[in-house]
Amino acid sequence: MGIDCVLLRAVSTDGHLVRERWIWWAKRDLRVHDNAALRHIVDSDYECLSLYVLEPSIGGAPETSGFHALAIRDALTDLKQNLQQRGSDLTIVVGETVEVLDTLYRAMPFTGIVSHEETGSDITYQRDRAVAQWAKQHDVQWLEFPQNAVVRQLTSRDVRQQIVWERIWNTPVQRAPRKIIPVAIKLDKKIFSTDIPSKEKFVAWSSDAVSELNISDQIDGLQGRQRVSETVARADLADFLNERGVQYSGGISSPNKAFSAGSRLSAHLAWGTLSLRTCFHETMDRMGHLKADKSREAIQWKKSLRSFQSRLHWHDHFVQRLESEPTMEFTALNPAYKSVQYLESGDELQARLTAWRHGQTGIPLMDACMRCLMTTGFLNFRMRAMLVTTACFGFQIHWRELLHPLAQVFADYEPGIHISQIQMQAGMVGINTLRVYSPHKQLLDQDPDALFVKRWVPELQEFSAEEIARYETQSLGDYVAPITNITANAKTVKDQLYAIRRSEQGMEAAKTTLELHGSRSSPNDRTASSRSKCAGKSAKPRTRNRPKKRGDSDAAQPDEPGPQLSFDW
Repeated sequence: MGIDCVLLRAVSTDGHLVRERWIWWAKRDLRVHDNAALRHIVDSDYECLSLYVLEPSIGGAPETSGFHALAIRDALTDLKQNLQQRGSDLTIVVGETVEVLDTLYRAMPFTGIVSHEETGSDITYQRDRAVAQWAKQHDVQWLEFPQNAVVRQLTSRDVRQQIVWERIWNTPVQRAPRKIIPVAIKLDKKIFSTDIPSKEKFVAWSSDAVSELNISDQIDGLQGRQRVSETVARADLADFLNERGVQYSGGISSPNKAFSAGSRLSAHLAWGTLSLRTCFHETMDRMGHLKADKSREAIQWKKSLRSFQSRLHWHDHFVQRLESEPTMEFTALNPAYKSVQYLESGDELQARLTAWRHGQTGIPLMDACMRCLMTTGFLNFRMRAMLVTTACFGFQIHWRELLHPLAQVFADYEPGIHISQIQMQAGMVGINTLRVYSPHKQLLDQDPDALFVKRWVPELQEFSAEEIARYETQSLGDYVAPITNITANAKTVKDQLYAIRRSEQGMEAAKTTLELHGSRSSPNDRTASSRSKCAGKSAKPRTRNRPKKRGDSDAAQPDEPGPQLSFDW
């Protein structure tokens, strides 16, 4: 322990050591390994109260669902056990964060709060601003630590790659602390409980009607609801890197194979039961072990892991967009596309949106995907992209109408990736290739035997794959007919987007968007001197201040790295 840590202690008049009392405010970092915020308290030799606030405003938000509530409960249950093994415990309070902190401060004054830097939707952003104001009024320090490569107050995308390199590659994974010093004061258990609320209470806290989701009772199986916790995350990562991952390249495009071929780490990253840095470092270790192996299996492994590593790189690229441009939750990232016209509000729009949400569109693969999501909370990227492009182009539904319904059924809901990807798939960014995924072509390419469709759309089980593929022209018993002509509708929307792209205003706006939010190449100069320039930026806690060919472009897409493939892993 260094001199700086010792100086932070105080000695009472009777000679007993008095430690500063700090709060670890756990949010989307529900783990003890590689957690800079928790580590700061431990390394500083402070007393620590580990606090999770179950906020009614977030539970009642239209983006929150039972999938999220159950994931949080799983993660907190595991976190509590990990803290108890280290001499501490987890305190869970229902209430709004500022009110909880105020009550806690009156019962037990504390010096400071630590948390991770969160890039969330507007509701958590406004919550964080209120917490910052409360901390300032009470002379309480609030330190926020980065847990990924998203940069607060980023002035230029050109400097971000150096910071990414420093934070992710050059910073070692932090071990879990061996011991955490608990606060000495005993709190009122009726207010500051250390018990995990029941599953029913957690689900009731979330906004959705559970009956609409039909969440699977099966847990831990690859085809059921995925359990989210630090213990499971480490097991899932090891399983992927040593067993399942060989199928990754070539397997993640299929809705049938992706349940096992995908890493299944996106939910762990979203809720913070696993750090992105841990994923990078352990992937690199595994690739190092395979380096000298020239067998066919090793070659396939290396191909898959390179592909996975590339997608990890894109994770924070999209979260950075929301961090830098928080208004994109409400308006197009590229201002030239604000004028795009969709179906106006009315009965027809509501009918299409309802059919899309409940898997009753008459398009077999679309309906299978939505019903799968409503039960498992998981779907591979290609199918997610198809759901968005078909809704925006084929059904002419405004992209904003999709944000909350899809957030609810994505168990791995990460606001930065979610909002950025929906805008990109809807064509609102203006700097990417416009891809409109054809549900019919995807059915033929990714589910040629209709196995996925038959599993999730039982009305079609009696029909052959060939008959199902003729859904546009042939009646399929009791299964609903297609609700609209998606080809004609898509042309109307695409014509608007292409007209904007060709316009002078559109081209100028695209240049600005590319400069502010486009990706950059990895830095070529990786010398110690060049890396040291950003070392200080990466280590310090921060405060928040983020004010082809025209036509159906659903060409065959290999598993190339790129922003089109970073929705999930």
